[in-house]
Amino acid sequence: MQARSISYFSLFILFIIWSPTLMAQNKKDNQGRKQGHWVKYKDGVKFYEGQFQDNYPIGEFVRYFPSGRVLMKSYYSDKGKRRFTEFYYDKRKSQMKAQGLYLNKKKDSLWLIYNESGVLISEEYYTNDTANGLWKLHDYHGRLLKETPYKYGYIDGIQNEYFENGSLKRVITFTMDSLNGPMDIYYPSGEKRVEAYYKMGIPVKTWNYYDEDGGILFTERYEKGEMKERLNASGAPVKMEIEQDTVHLDIDPSEIDFDR
Repeated sequence: MQARSISYFSLFILFIIWSPTLMAQNKKDNQGRKQGHWVKYKDGVKFYEGQFQDNYPIGEFVRYFPSGRVLMKSYYSDKGKRRFTEFYYDKRKSQMKAQGLYLNKKKDSLWLIYNESGVLISEEYYTNDTANGLWKLHDYHGRLLKETPYKYGYIDGIQNEYFENGSLKRVITFTMDSLNGPMDIYYPSGEKRVEAYYKMGIPVKTWNYYDEDGGILFTERYEKGEMKERLNASGAPVKMEIEQDTVHLDIDPSEIDFDR
């Protein structure tokens, strides 16, 4: 009975200590605007906390996972219009997942994405929530795999892809998401494997295929997307099997065995 009385007394003391703090939070002025430090709970767990001034978030805001760990940290300015945000994995040891700027609640400028080991795996540029700029994709060891130029949501320009050793794998020219211009494919050694051309997604001109020593294996001539002939290194016609006549755009030409 005495232990229970002490327990009730302890809770009473804690309530007295916490009461001024609780009363100082989550205040609104006579115009109904949020002011000062706010803390919100969800299902008994802290959901977010931060500062308001005239109903606008200012400074650092922190949101939490149901586990109680930090989900994201945001740093507000310009009456809440600008928000630099950091996202975290739900792990015991705090590990950043992504970071970047929101402008009027839309992604803007550079965003960085990390894997759970803290390795940078993606660099992304945005304008008004739309991909715009040179994106870089890395593997889970941080090695650069691909550089893709975006222009307001479309792939536009030269896209470079790389082997694990850092040498070029493919160089592809795009115009508004369409293959348009030269496309070069390489061996891991750095020697060119395929030299091709597109015009708005359609194969055109003469395509050259090389062996690893730089010698010509054969060539293909295209007109309006249709292969007209295939010639070997000596200029003699090569029989065109139906299943080999078309290289579909969703297949990596570098993976095709052209010798069979």
